[in-house]
Amino acid sequence: MNRDSAAPVLAAVDPGDDAGVALERAATLAAALNAPLELFACEFDQAMEGSHFRVTERVEAAREARVAARREWLETCAAPWRDKGLEVRTTAIYANPRDEAIARHALVTEACLVVMRTHHHQWLKRATLSAADWQLIRTCPASLLLVKGRRWSACPRLLAAVDPSHRDDEHAELDQAILAEAERLGAAMGAETWVAHCVLSMASLESTAALALMPEALGTPPEEYFGNLVQQLRGAILRLLEGRDIPAAHVRIVEGRPEKELPHLVDELGADILVTGGVSRSRLEQVFIGGTAERLLDHVACDLLVVKPPGFRSPIE
Repeated sequence: MNRDSAAPVLAAVDPGDDAGVALERAATLAAALNAPLELFACEFDQAMEGSHFRVTERVEAAREARVAARREWLETCAAPWRDKGLEVRTTAIYANPRDEAIARHALVTEACLVVMRTHHHQWLKRATLSAADWQLIRTCPASLLLVKGRRWSACPRLLAAVDPSHRDDEHAELDQAILAEAERLGAAMGAETWVAHCVLSMASLESTAALALMPEALGTPPEEYFGNLVQQLRGAILRLLEGRDIPAAHVRIVEGRPEKELPHLVDELGADILVTGGVSRSRLEQVFIGGTAERLLDHVACDLLVVKPPGFRSPIE
């Protein structure tokens, strides 16, 4: 691949990331993928905004000075990686909101991966999805790696969460995209890849009307039906893995809801990255807590890689 035309790994650099974990992750992956690294920073100062505050040449100059200082800082961050032979570009702009600026830059650069630091969110921010990382789960046009503070293992592990229980083509394509991305990064990192699916427990099924609504469950003892269901799901996952370099021994099916059980499985396996799917919703639905990726963000100790389905179009222009 010609590196001049290669899609970059885009690192949304945060000065608050004192340890530089996200930058290190992005640089490591860019080198492994033989891709350029783009460092991106977005400056904004609320004190310079507002209807009562007229934008003058002095204000514009102040904004430009802030951007110039941030660009200089990015160049300082880039220097050690350039010394190691990595192609590194830097971009600093003045814009708000930050998540839209990141998504827009990912579109412009056709980034193959976006990497950013994530922090634990207060309940109110989670409920309104005001944080940039939460918004990017919905709007980022590329796969999004949300980085926690924990270091990767010397022999890293990826855990890909799939859901073969859906019978529509859209979800099947998303499962394939999740596995393809896990394989791509896993091969680049020299990582071990595992696959998991969470099925509702027998107790949960019995406590709902779910079994009564399933024609295949009629006339079958609940325990027998549940055992058959698990075997069918395992078979469906193994069919997803056909042609992929992921052994059947690395398939785990666990009982319970993903937001509760996947964090336990992450800890059990010592996974460094949990790979899951992200989908776009309507503007109204974007206001409230949404899918599995959002529910997992504050509950897993490892990094979270959110993969978009084929044909995904970001709402950001």
